[in-house]
Amino acid sequence: MSRTLVALLLLSSVAVAADPPTFHKDVAPILFSQCATCHRDGQIGPFPLLKYDDAKKRAKQIARVTADKVMPPWKPDAGHIDFRDARILTDKQLNTLKDWAAAGAPEGDPKDGPPVPKFKDGWQLGKPDIVLKMAEPFTVPAEGRDIYQHFVFPLDIKKEIYVVGVECRPGNPKVAHHAVGILDTSGGARKMDAKHAGPGYPGLDVGFIPAGFTPGYVPGQTPRRMKEGSAITIKPGTDFVLQMHYHPSGKEEKDQTEIGLYLSDKPPTNNSVVVAMASDEIDIPAGEKAFKAKDVFTLPADMEVESIWPHMHCVGKTVNVTAELPDGKTKDLLRISDWDFNWQDTYVYAKPLSLPKGTKIVAEFTWDNSADNPRNPNSPPKRIKLGEGSLDEMSGLIIGGQVKTWQDSLAHWGAVIGHYAEVKTKGWVYQQKVKK
Repeated sequence: MSRTLVALLLLSSVAVAADPPTFHKDVAPILFSQCATCHRDGQIGPFPLLKYDDAKKRAKQIARVTADKVMPPWKPDAGHIDFRDARILTDKQLNTLKDWAAAGAPEGDPKDGPPVPKFKDGWQLGKPDIVLKMAEPFTVPAEGRDIYQHFVFPLDIKKEIYVVGVECRPGNPKVAHHAVGILDTSGGARKMDAKHAGPGYPGLDVGFIPAGFTPGYVPGQTPRRMKEGSAITIKPGTDFVLQMHYHPSGKEEKDQTEIGLYLSDKPPTNNSVVVAMASDEIDIPAGEKAFKAKDVFTLPADMEVESIWPHMHCVGKTVNVTAELPDGKTKDLLRISDWDFNWQDTYVYAKPLSLPKGTKIVAEFTWDNSADNPRNPNSPPKRIKLGEGSLDEMSGLIIGGQVKTWQDSLAHWGAVIGHYAEVKTKGWVYQQKVKK
């Protein structure tokens, strides 16, 4: 056998190791597209990931939390429903991060990498047409019960406006539990505000009949512009009222939240509606690993479903929403198997879902009030009841979409109001039964 043939046989039997991934060529594209939105200066991420040195010292941590699907934060279960802007890494991307960390996080050639992304400074939706900002900071005490405070912003508009985007920016996310935008055409909010010294007025009750609602804020939410034709109409004489829910952090904090409104010159053409669901039958014993609650809403008209927003508090565990069609078939609307209060969002479907009249929307919630739940705020666990505080519990679900006609819209809103009253009545009866 010739020496050449022997050499070829030896080469063929030895696996040639591929070059390991490098930061600039392989890792930076992943971090820039999937992580840097939060992991940069001034955003919610605890450290930036735009430079090699920042990523290198956290290479093993990055590989671990991505493999465990902790990061990037995306709570809907994979493989069931397609949503827009899903923060999900492919198997190839996960393996790249793992192999890069295992190889010692090599840098590579900066010329091989993509340009560092440029992000909008401040407002994520761009410069607002109208900015509403608290006239002075609101002080949140170090301890005590959660606080609901209403801040009134007279819009002082001369003609009706069409709002196609709302971005709420808490001045202090440490204490901002959530915020809701409420429209007041009665002047009731101004009267309530005038009775109280300092910024805003307290209480869970807004003190007036709302003329409408706008998107607000929850931790982890992505601000978005509304679908074309779905603007919110605001008429002259309307006040924008921001209901802030504050949770004391252990030291005195100050907050000065601001809201950006984005306008269009085109009035709405769609019949936008929402389905509002919840269960008030909540009283969770200490140690209970799978406390369950359920709500069912029947559509009074055909609906094109565009988005879905679930809500629970700290010991929430799962959310499962399905649509039971009149023909007996079932569609998944949302599955979350590992709820995390710190990462809530309004999930927008990649394609709207058509649900016919008579469809039953079934929302099922579970809570884990055991010591095995690492997010349980009580150690040892305590009984948790229905309430508005962060350490209480609640359930909620808002489904947004369109109906075909204004008559369908009237029927829909009537059903939503009736359902809300039914949920409150059932919850009140339930709480009386379990009250001790």
